[in-house]
Amino acid sequence: MSSKSKKRGRGKTIDNWKTKEWYDVYAPKTFKEEFIGQIPSSNPDSVIGRTLEILLYDLTNNFKHTTTKLKFKVTDIAGKRANTIFWGHELTRDFIRSLIHRGSSRIDGIFNYTTADNVVYRVSTFVVTRRRAKKSQKVTIRKIIHQVLNEFAKNMTHEKFIQGIVNGKFAKNISKIAKTIYPLRECQVRKVKVISVPEGINDDIIVNEDETFEDVMIELDEHGKSVKAKKVRKKKEMESDPEAAPAEEEDADEEIEDLPKELAE
Repeated sequence: MSSKSKKRGRGKTIDNWKTKEWYDVYAPKTFKEEFIGQIPSSNPDSVIGRTLEILLYDLTNNFKHTTTKLKFKVTDIAGKRANTIFWGHELTRDFIRSLIHRGSSRIDGIFNYTTADNVVYRVSTFVVTRRRAKKSQKVTIRKIIHQVLNEFAKNMTHEKFIQGIVNGKFAKNISKIAKTIYPLRECQVRKVKVISVPEGINDDIIVNEDETFEDVMIELDEHGKSVKAKKVRKKKEMESDPEAAPAEEEDADEEIEDLPKELAE
């Protein structure tokens, strides 16, 4: 076959990139509709459903937010504009490693929460103690994590719930309660994953970074640390009031009856 016939059979190659158009992706109103990035596509319908991941720092220009990643999912196209909803949150692995120290305990809590507008999130939280905690203390702290976040979720829309997580408001509330059980080094929400979103829901509410969140208060069962402190307090009261000593001493013995030996001594 001649070289001319070979050339005729090859035809022209089509550059697929020339058929693609760029779509500008924007964050939802919850994050002030900041520009996120661009997605190339030859078909607008194929853009819907795609996800983009960026650092929170790119939206706030706050250096403290370089350890937080956000994920957004494209929900609809308007011209060359792609609108999104919040789709996830995660702390960087290097940052998490830096918080774990030798001789401490890490307590993880992974639970599903449903907001007031029926958005379901899977929230992964971890607490780092200053020293090694006992099993009973870990169980109690894990219960605190669940109860605090569940109380916030059921009384809030998804927009405000996410802002409370991203801005660290909920982690501070958990830490405030959990440190009464055992001294803490860190308390962080490390990851949030969207489980289900009702049809037609959008992020339409703008939540400011300075938004106030009323602390959740929960009733805790008596723990070894609190019972031991009560025993010490009653002992001081008996020394100052000898007449009340017999009755109060009897009560103190009843309270520590079920405690581990090391706490009862």
